Amino acid sequence: MDDKDIHEAKLQVQGQLAAQYIQEVMQKITDKCFERCVTRPGAKLDDSEKLCTAKCMDRYLDSMTLVSQAWAARAKAQAAAGGGSSGLM
Repeated sequence: MDDKDIHEAKLQVQGQLAAQYIQEVMQKITDKCFERCVTRPGAKLDDSEKLCTAKCMDRYLDSMTLVSQAWAARAKAQAAAGGGSSGLM
């Protein structure tokens, strides 16, 4: 394996880990919002449950975006300062 192959393999693994992370986060969000919003489980969601679930999901996704942006800005500032460590491992 040459350096190019190793780099491509690393990128593939990173992509798989990112996809797995997103899947896990979405499952957690779904579980939390369902628990919070669906008070009378049945065959269909009523309008208030649909609205609550949509707003709950939006809040979680907005929060995730905000945290991700803050983390990226911090990592960029740390890299610019010569820290280099992303704090991931």
